[in-house]
Amino acid sequence: MPSLYDRTTKLEETLAQFMQVSMSNQKSIESAIENLEVQVGQLAKQLAERPSNSFTENTEKNPKEECKVVMTRSRMAIQEKESKANQKVEGFKQ
Repeated sequence: MPSLYDRTTKLEETLAQFMQVSMSNQKSIESAIENLEVQVGQLAKQLAERPSNSFTENTEKNPKEECKVVMTRSRMAIQEKESKANQKVEGFKQ
């Protein structure tokens, strides 16, 4: 049967290992949070610099050209015309 000293020593070793793993995990979490803070800051800066009344710049032309009317977030209909693109549709009801 192990002595009280042996059990205490084993418990201290286990506790030291646990604390070491916990500290390592804490540092890893802090690093991940710092990276997220940087990324959120970059996104916020991009959003602040983008004009609020325009479409995003990464739009793609519909290769089939089947879509002739686009509904915006403000429920405004925009229709592509031959002479002028992005004209408001008069009297459009949903």
